[in-house]
Amino acid sequence: MGLNLVSEIWEVLREHIGPYDRAEAADTLVNYLIENNFEIEDINGAFKDKEITKALKGYADENLITDDALDEDFDDYDFNDDDHDDWD
Repeated sequence: MGLNLVSEIWEVLREHIGPYDRAEAADTLVNYLIENNFEIEDINGAFKDKEITKALKGYADENLITDDALDEDFDDYDFNDDDHDDWD
């Protein structure tokens, strides 16, 4: 299964995951993808989602991986933007 399809599935399902549970779901997805030999750079390129980017950054920090492109993408997100409006 390609990352673009996984990204599309994430986009469809994320609206059904509570905003406070999304970080854990993103961590699980990122760990699963990495365990299945997908590269951080490829995951980062396929997903344009702040939870996934945070999970990638967390994985990289935990595993002492440095990736300047990941840092730049992480810095691009406005984490003060309240993304909880789409959850009823």
